Amino acid sequence: MSEDSKPWDLFNGSERTPDEIAQSRLEICQGCEFFKKNGSRCKKCGCFMKLKTLIEKSRCPIGKW
Repeated sequence: MSEDSKPWDLFNGSERTPDEIAQSRLEICQGCEFFKKNGSRCKKCGCFMKLKTLIEKSRCPIGKW
């Protein structure tokens, strides 16, 4: 799905990412130059990455996952 996730996707029944994939996504984010450790946010999209990685249709704004 090319559409990016929205915050309400956590609550509206959107498919969740399997735990292994969510963890892998978060590890990629944590190694990225745009990751803000304080708050675990992305400087590009502004999302809280611990939450965004849990939504199946989510995409990295710079294409890392």
